Amino acid sequence: MQIEESYQEARQILSQNLEKGRVKLNPEEKQKCDIAQAIIYEHDQKRLQAASIFYNLSQRNPEYFQRAIINVLAAPASAKRQALLITIYRDSRCQKSKWLSFIRSNVQQDLLKWNDIENFARETKINPSLFCEHIITAISRFYSNISIQKLGQYCKLQEDQAYELLENMIISERLQAQIDQQQGYIQFQHKEQCTIEEFCTNLYSLCQ
Repeated sequence: MQIEESYQEARQILSQNLEKGRVKLNPEEKQKCDIAQAIIYEHDQKRLQAASIFYNLSQRNPEYFQRAIINVLAAPASAKRQALLITIYRDSRCQKSKWLSFIRSNVQQDLLKWNDIENFARETKINPSLFCEHIITAISRFYSNISIQKLGQYCKLQEDQAYELLENMIISERLQAQIDQQQGYIQFQHKEQCTIEEFCTNLYSLCQ
């Protein structure tokens, strides 16, 4: 079945079942709704939400575990993404994944290698540019500032594309930084204390 057909079928399944009201659904119908919702999130590039549902589904049906891995890796950089990624990494099933090394690099927030990104993207049909945010996040841990041009080279982006991505990350508070447009540099703001969200993420990860 083609992706678009799966998406349309998922929308139909979700619509038909939710008309009844979720409390009236039996366990099989609820599971169908969850699968449909995850497919819709995946199609709409809401990767973190899709990964969370697929991971929960994988507790009963292991075939969804790989899909949870793909979506959490492709999700935008955030504390919540990191928390779910750590949870999946600590799952014993992850040790058998052919992407274990790549998952570990993401968990450790290493500076990802484009060769590894492209291999993963080719196998999973994921757009490799989705990992640019994670490259930027890793760079921000090791640099106080860097030229937009150089950062764009790391991410294989044109300078204007790098500007746009950085602005989006800053506005959405996924990156603490300031852009000096005149000098063509970005200044990363390193915090000495973690935020409440980061504290909760670390605590959540330790409890898994």
